Amino acid sequence: MNVQIRIQGVNRVISALAYDGLKRDIANTTEAYTRKAANESAGMAPVKDGKLRNSIVASPEQIDETHWQYGSDVEYARKQEYEHKTQKAFIRKSVWNNETPYREKIRDHVRDLG
Repeated sequence: MNVQIRIQGVNRVISALAYDGLKRDIANTTEAYTRKAANESAGMAPVKDGKLRNSIVASPEQIDETHWQYGSDVEYARKQEYEHKTQKAFIRKSVWNNETPYREKIRDHVRDLG
């Protein structure tokens, strides 16, 4: 089970603005928020032996310059995410909690251009 963090159309915006630093800023912000969301997800995950939590923390990976994903390769991760009685949605909640601040940070990078 993986969650992908990506901005649609970012390459079009960057080329229209002709500023290479924007792509770097967006890439750094995307990495930071992906790692933050992964850590928060792990903190909210149910714990029996720590395997699920550890797999989430170790999972963030870069797909391309502005595209990251995280999740878990533990066989019961999806079941815990959707069916656990008290701690379900630990990954989805983390994504929801970070969606607006992430979007605002990207917006700030674009606004800083002038």
